[in-house]
Formats: sequence, structure tokens, C-alpha cells
Amino acid sequence: MKHPILGSIATAYYFLVWVLIGFGHFCLLYVYLDLPWLFSLQDSVIFNFTFACLGLGVWYLVRFSIPKDAADSRPFLTLSGTGIIVLFLWIFICTGILQLVQPDETYQEILDEAMLYHIISGAFYYIVIVLVYYLILYNQNLQEQKNRQLQLANEVKEAELRMLKSQINPHFIFNSLNSINSLTLSDPPKARQMIINLSNFLRYSIGKDNQETNNLGTELENIELYLAIEKVRFGDRLVFNNLVSPECYKSKIPNLLLQPIFENAIKHGVQESIDTITINLEANLSNDSLKISITNNFDPESVPHKGPGIGLKNIRQRLGLIYNREGLIQQQVKGNIFEVTLEIPQ
Repeated sequence: MKHPILGSIATAYYFLVWVLIGFGHFCLLYVYLDLPWLFSLQDSVIFNFTFACLGLGVWYLVRFSIPKDAADSRPFLTLSGTGIIVLFLWIFICTGILQLVQPDETYQEILDEAMLYHIISGAFYYIVIVLVYYLILYNQNLQEQKNRQLQLANEVKEAELRMLKSQINPHFIFNSLNSINSLTLSDPPKARQMIINLSNFLRYSIGKDNQETNNLGTELENIELYLAIEKVRFGDRLVFNNLVSPECYKSKIPNLLLQPIFENAIKHGVQESIDTITINLEANLSNDSLKISITNNFDPESVPHKGPGIGLKNIRQRLGLIYNREGLIQQQVKGNIFEVTLEIPQ
């Protein structure tokens, strides 16, 4: 995180404030304490300019002294100890410079008498600067949080649109309508049921909008609709085993999360094989997380179907944005078994 004052218009405002402070300092010494104007000017310029420079460095201390919780006193102790060092360094530098520019003993006596004033004013400056930096940090963190929420909303919307494009692609609708057309002559009741399934599937997929999470049970109902439609095309070549533990059905998962995984299993499993392809879905709750495993067998000798490969990538990006964690989705191949595992924090 860069310095909030250096390298921006804030630098000019920062030193303008110190010019005003220095002018007040000068007026106090020259007008109210009736000290010589040259000494008053030198004292004001040297003490305030030096502290302005030291104050810029305090930012880095504050930046790395953020309390982890309300009971964390280490940042307070660190800032207090550093404040004493800063005050000592400030007084040492300024008095040394003034002794060089004003070696007269009279000025040295005045400087010694004003020492308490300088210590009190320096402590006040330090406290104010630390508080201002904390306010800047709070504002930056708040802005970052707002930006992250906005980014999350945009990415979720974009990911959902891409997944919907994958889910409701022209080939899927075309194949479904062709199957319905064939069934209207051979098996009208089955054709009607397929129309109902397709309608419910489309209504669920399109109707999610930006709703962030849903019950696993509700998501599985949509998966069952999708597989029922695909089974009309592939018949007994497509087998689905639901091995989800009953206690998992009320667990929350991001909506439309599983659909691309099942579509991937059908595209790279069922479509590329003449054998029976079995898709197994398992889910268990463990350590406040929902563990989901989806496996399917495939023909290793078939020519892989090349697609845009956005399904699993979208899921990885979306989980990272929602839960601010990496590694929540894993994929691996064991022989002729492809497995996708998900970890959904609850």
C-alpha cells in the first residue's frame, strides 16, 4: 500500500497545513512571548519542517501496527515507544540546528525555557498524525471492501451469464427439441414430461438472477431435471448415482455451481464413449465445510472434445471471489475416472 500523502496532490495540502502551523508558531513566539522575530522564525521553520518530514515516516509504522482485535495492545505499545523515540530525535535534531545558526547564549537560554513547550507540542503533533493515518487506513480499507464487493457482484454476474450460456446453449436446446419431436409420435406422454422438465430447468436457471446461494437440495433438483432431459438422448448409457448424505441437503452453496461440472461430465464422458458412463455425486459435512465429490468414468482412447473450457475455470474464480480463498475446487484423473472435488465453507 503506497503512502497516502507522497506523490499526490495531498503532498501540497500536507505541507500547506504545516505552513499554517508554522505561522501560528511564529506568531506565538513573536507576538505573545515578545521574542526576536529572527529567532521566532528560525524556531518555527526548523521545528515544524523537521516534524513534517518525520511525520511522513510515521505512516509506515502505523501501516504495520494495526490491532488484530480490541484486546491487542501491542500496536499501542509500539506506537507509544516509537513516539518517544521520534520526540527525542526531533528535539535533538532541531536544537542541534538552532545551536549552529544561533550560537548566542541568550538564544540558548530561551531555547531551554521553551523546551517543555516543544515537547508538549511535539507529542500533540505525533498523536494527531497517528490518528489521521488511522483514519486514512480505515477509509482505504472501507473503499477496498466496497471495491471488492462491487468486483464480486460483477464477476458473479459475468460468471453466471457465461455458465448460463454454457447451460442453455443452442446445441442443448436443439437436441432437446429434436428428442421431443421424436417422442411426440412414439411416446406422447414422455414428450409432454420432457417439455415440462425442459421448462422447469430453463425457469430455474434463468430465474436465479444475482441470488448468491441456494440449498444443495434445491440445486440437486435442477441437476435431476438436466439429467432427465439428457437421458432421453443417451438412454441407459447415462447413469447417475446420488450418494449425498441427508444432512447435507440444507447446506448452502453458490447457485448454479454444479451444473457446469455435470455438463462437463456428459460432454467429455457420455458423448465421447459408447459404453455406459456413470456419474457419482457424494457430499459430506466436515469441519464446517461441505465436501462435494463428482466423479465420472470416460473412454481414455477417445479423441478429447475441445471446447472453451470455461466451466471449471469460472467455478474456481467464483469460489475465490465469494469465499476469498484459493484451492476450493480440485480436479484429478485416476485411470479412466475424472474427479472434481469442491469445498464449500458453511
